[in-house]
Amino acid sequence: MSDPLSSWQNYLLAALPAEEFERISPHLELVQMPLGKILYESGDELRYVYFPTTCIVSKLYVTKNGASAEIAVVGNDGIIGISIFMGGGPMPDRAVVRSAGYAYRLRTHLLMQEFDRSKGRRSGGYTVYCCAIPRR
Repeated sequence: MSDPLSSWQNYLLAALPAEEFERISPHLELVQMPLGKILYESGDELRYVYFPTTCIVSKLYVTKNGASAEIAVVGNDGIIGISIFMGGGPMPDRAVVRSAGYAYRLRTHLLMQEFDRSKGRRSGGYTVYCCAIPRR
């Protein structure tokens, strides 16, 4: 994908105030997301969050016996790794690419630094990550 970095490719990135996007944009990395790629497994510590642009990711709940059920589907209106805003720790689910494409990835500690920086401001765009935004 040869497009320059642009917030409009993901609705959550586009919702950020310009100054916040400018601070994180040098750290966003456009990555290819092939079909079937596992972004993390249940119990993993999350190193990156992903902002899908053209891919679709399924979040699966995995039982002790290995069975799984899809609990969410995330596209360019979401983020993979939202649980870091709810205390972090090991991931409670598995994330698998269901439709190949691209996403921006960002190290979790960088996103949390920016989140902490904007916490005191009501206009901070990161509050949008903690809510579901119906688009359809």
